[in-house]
Amino acid sequence: MWGVATASHQIEGGNTNNWSVFEPRSKSQQLSGEACDHWNRRSEDIELIHNLGVSHYRFSIEWSRLVPEPGVWDADAAQWYSDLVDELLAKGLQPMATLHHFTQPVWWEERGGFEREENIQDWVDFSTRMFALLSDRVEWWCTINEPAVFTTMGYVLGEFPPGVRSFKRARNVALNMMRAHARCYQSLKAMDRGKHCQIGLVKNINLFDPYRRWNPVHWGQALLLNGMFNTCWLKGIQTGRFKPPSALRSQKVEGLKGSSDFIGVNYYTHLLATPFMPTKVEIDPLIRPWEQRTDFRYPMYAEGLRRALDMVKGLNLPIIVTECGVADDDDDMRPEHVRRHLHITAEAIADGLDVRGFYHWSLMDNFEWAEGYEQRFGLYHVDFSTQKRTLKNGGKQFADIAKAHRTPQVVIMAGGLGTRLGEMTERKPKSLIEVNGQPILTHILDWARKQGCLNALVLTGHLGEQFDGFTHPGMAVSFCREPSPLGTGGALWNARHLLEERFLLLWGDDLHPIQYRPLVERHEQSGAPLTMTVTQKHSAVNLHHHDGVLQNYDKAKPTKEFNGYEAGTSVVEKSAVLAHGKEGVWSWEETIYPALGGKAAVHLDDTTFWDMGTPERLALLEEFLNKTSL
Repeated sequence: MWGVATASHQIEGGNTNNWSVFEPRSKSQQLSGEACDHWNRRSEDIELIHNLGVSHYRFSIEWSRLVPEPGVWDADAAQWYSDLVDELLAKGLQPMATLHHFTQPVWWEERGGFEREENIQDWVDFSTRMFALLSDRVEWWCTINEPAVFTTMGYVLGEFPPGVRSFKRARNVALNMMRAHARCYQSLKAMDRGKHCQIGLVKNINLFDPYRRWNPVHWGQALLLNGMFNTCWLKGIQTGRFKPPSALRSQKVEGLKGSSDFIGVNYYTHLLATPFMPTKVEIDPLIRPWEQRTDFRYPMYAEGLRRALDMVKGLNLPIIVTECGVADDDDDMRPEHVRRHLHITAEAIADGLDVRGFYHWSLMDNFEWAEGYEQRFGLYHVDFSTQKRTLKNGGKQFADIAKAHRTPQVVIMAGGLGTRLGEMTERKPKSLIEVNGQPILTHILDWARKQGCLNALVLTGHLGEQFDGFTHPGMAVSFCREPSPLGTGGALWNARHLLEERFLLLWGDDLHPIQYRPLVERHEQSGAPLTMTVTQKHSAVNLHHHDGVLQNYDKAKPTKEFNGYEAGTSVVEKSAVLAHGKEGVWSWEETIYPALGGKAAVHLDDTTFWDMGTPERLALLEEFLNKTSL
C-alpha cells in the first residue's frame, strides 16, 4: 500500500468537539477554524491524492459530525463520508477509515469520555453504524489511533484535552480505551462483511533510549518508559491482559486477545531518557550531538523505524506503517526523510518482515493539535489565507518513488465469445459467464486487486452494452468498446489512447493466480518491450525460450525444440503496441509474439492457469474456486 494519511479535525474545518473547546487553552492557543476547508474541497483534495500516484488513503471519521447530540444522527454528514469513499474508489484509491483519532463529541466529553467504562458503548454504537454504511466499500478499518498518545498527552502531560495531570485518571482512560478497542473489534467482526474486512489498532511507537549509555539509571528510565508507552499496549493485544501505564498489575480485558487483523505503526522519532528529562513540550528534548532536529525539535531518527517494526513483529500480524512524516516548514529535510524511511522499510521487507504498506503523514499541511499551524507535515504546502495547495519537493520525491513501485494498470481482454460453450456464449462474452456465483471477470479483478492493482481497463469487444453497470469495489474500472469485432490485437489498438505506458495484460476467460510482483520485477530488470509468463507444465507447447528470452512462438505449428507455453499474463510497454499495431482486425498473439522473437523476456511460473473455453474446463474452474479462497 502506497498511501497518505490525514485526520478529520486537522483538515475538515468547522468542527465542534472536545478539541475545538480545548483550543483556547492549548499551547498555541490557535483555533482550528476552517483548517484546510477539506469539507468543502473534498473532490479537489482527492485529485491531489490521485496525482501523487499512491494507491491508498487513510482518513478519520469525525464522530461529533455524525452524532452532534445524544441520539441525533446527521444523515447529511454520513452521506458526505459515503461520497468521499465513492470518489476515492472512482480514482482507484483504496480507503482506510479510522474511527477514533483524538476527537469526540462535546456531550460525550462532558459525560467523562473514556474515564467511564459505561460510556464505551456510545462510541461502539457510532462505530458499528459507520461500519454498516461503508464496509461494502471500505476494507481497511482502524479502531483507535494512538491510545498511548491520547492518554499521555491528555491526562499526564496535559497538552491535549482535557488538559489534566493525573496518573489515576490516565490509568482509567488507558484501560477503557483498550476495552473500547476490543469491544469495537468484536462487534464489527460479528457484522455482515465483518470477516471480509481488516480491522486493527494503530499504535504510535515512540522509542526511549538512555541518554548516557553507560548510566544504569538512564537505562532503567528508558526501560520503564518503553514499558509504559509501548510494550504494555502490545502485550495486551497478544495476551488479552492489559497493565495500564503506572499500574501495579494487569487486568484481563474481554475480547482483547487477538483483537487485530493487522497492527498499524505510527513512527516519528526516539527520546533520550534521564530521570530529569523534560515533561513539557516547550522544552527541547535531548538529542545526540550528530542528530538533526526537526521543526518539532525532536530528532530525525530513521533507524528507529526498523526498531519499531521489530518491536511489533512478535504479534505475528501484518504490519502497516500508518503514519510517518516530518515537521519541516522549508522542506529541506523532507526529501531525505522520505528516502531514509522508505529505505529502512524496504530493508525490513527484504529481511522477511510482513510490512504491507507505508502511509506518509500527511497529505497536506494542517492543524497540528497543540502546535496549531506552526508545524507543517504536508506533502502539499497549504497557504491558509487562500487555501491554495502546492506540491513540495518532498511530495514530489514521495510521488516519484510511489509511482515507480506501484503495480501497473491491468488491461483485460474481456470481449471474446465462445463456440465450445454452446448457447451461453453465442451472444455473451465469456468473461461475464458466472463461475461460482460471480462472473469470471469479477474473480480476475479480485485477484488483481489483492496484488495491488487498483486501475483496470476492460476491453469489452463489440458487445460492450452487456458490461453496463459492472463495477468492482476498490478498483477504478474503465471500459473500451469496439465498433465491430477487431480481434485481440485490434482491441488493444482501438484502446491505445487509454493504455498507460506500462500495463499488465490478462485474458477475460483465464484465471491465472500468479504473484505479479516477481513478474513486474523481471520485466524491469530485462528492459524488454514485453515480458510473458511461461509455464513448462502445460499439456501443450507453443514457444521456444532460452536464457530468459523468447526465441520463437507459433500457436499452430509447434516444433520439437518448443519448451514452454504462454500462460496468459504479460507485462507490456505501450511502445510495443504502437510499434507493431495497426488498424483493422488482427491477433495480438499471432502478430506481436512472433515479431518479438529474440526480444521479449520470459518469466517462468508454473502456477496453474484456469480457462473456461470448454464445459470440461469450466467445471474444473468451478471445482478450483470451491476449494480455494483467492
